[in-house]
Amino acid sequence: MRKTLLPILGILLSCHITFAQNSAETYYEEGLTKQTKGDVAGAMLAYTSAIQANPDHAPSYYQRGLLKVSLKDYRGAMRDYDEAIGITSKDAKAFLYRGMCRVIQDDLGGALRDFNSAIELNPNEAKALLQRGQIWFKMEDQRRAMQDFDKGLVLEPNNAQAWYSRGQCKIGVKDYKGSITDFTKAIELGYNAAYAGRGNARTNMNDLNGAITDLSKAIQLNANDSESFYYRGLARSKMGKFAEALTDFNESVRINPQNYMAYYGRGVCKVKLGQPKEAVADYNLAIEINGASANTLPYYNTLITENTIKLLDVIVTKYTQPKDLSPGRPEVYLSRGIAKNTIGEGKSAVADLDKAIEIEPTNADSYFIRAVVKSSLGDQKGALVDCSSAIKLAPRHAEAFFLRGVIKFSLLDKNEACYDFSKSGEYGFVEAYNVISQLCSK
Repeated sequence: MRKTLLPILGILLSCHITFAQNSAETYYEEGLTKQTKGDVAGAMLAYTSAIQANPDHAPSYYQRGLLKVSLKDYRGAMRDYDEAIGITSKDAKAFLYRGMCRVIQDDLGGALRDFNSAIELNPNEAKALLQRGQIWFKMEDQRRAMQDFDKGLVLEPNNAQAWYSRGQCKIGVKDYKGSITDFTKAIELGYNAAYAGRGNARTNMNDLNGAITDLSKAIQLNANDSESFYYRGLARSKMGKFAEALTDFNESVRINPQNYMAYYGRGVCKVKLGQPKEAVADYNLAIEINGASANTLPYYNTLITENTIKLLDVIVTKYTQPKDLSPGRPEVYLSRGIAKNTIGEGKSAVADLDKAIEIEPTNADSYFIRAVVKSSLGDQKGALVDCSSAIKLAPRHAEAFFLRGVIKFSLLDKNEACYDFSKSGEYGFVEAYNVISQLCSK
């Protein structure tokens, strides 16, 4: 009997594995189709379903990571690339995109390791070479940066951004003539940001008329380019046109109040224009500006208030529905609690929600609704505990992940907050990606 049973179990196990693989492939193909059609939420859910069907389905992690990058959910994308690389460590693209996410998170050391791995797996991976070149440039290793830019441009000679990047690198080594050649090539390929770079290089070469022409073009293309106003002001001040330069420096600091170089330039102009007291004030700003820190707590409080209101709207719509009530169910207390909160009786609402949880302590929605009410009353710690309870009971509770992320962000736990926003988006709460793009993209 045992000899007969073992082969049968083996066949059943094999069938189960095959079914899971087929199911994952079906969801994966569905995700690709929806992503192509622009159905972001549908694609996200399809990839998530593929992963649940087969947790070792690396392509679904990779594609979901790409989708999250497009939504600026870089932390969530990195987590997916971690999984993909853990399953198969031979995918150069996964290392490439994880490295790019690390750059955005200012983890240059981690990004460098990922780009090294991508290039080791595929020496002709141009994007990895160019990205690594940017890191070497930021680390002021000009020799290695130039080597990577040179190799990258051999592989992608029509990559306008690569010409621009190498031009920026050449400015860093004071090869202004070489940088002008690279910026000109980038402009020919349609990369308009290179006008600003070429104007900067021409300013340094004292081709002031050429610099002003380029920088004026850059400003025409982007009227909010603080640096172009600064460099045009610098060129004009070198020509002795201090009144015109002052106008440019004023615009530069209006667009970017943290541009200390523009305050310094403005101070120089004011001295030349007979305004020494005003110049001293600008010099003081130039010296102090890097040490200034904004008080962000009012913003965080606004973040909680605005998003709690959104979730209260979700609750009223989603949970206030006519339904048959069976004995011993918590819906009456839930509904009354929601209604009380709507008319401003928050504390009484919490009492009703306490009763609902007492009746049915395994109802995740009751904890979530109580979390929203507690948050609106200012009890963020209590709300945080309730969100975690809801998630423990319902691991795909998108709204609970979202609220927990909002509260964590208000408590200055940005990394954990952004992971929660990412999970919320994965499970279908699309509003999470609006918050991610504002708060978690860097």
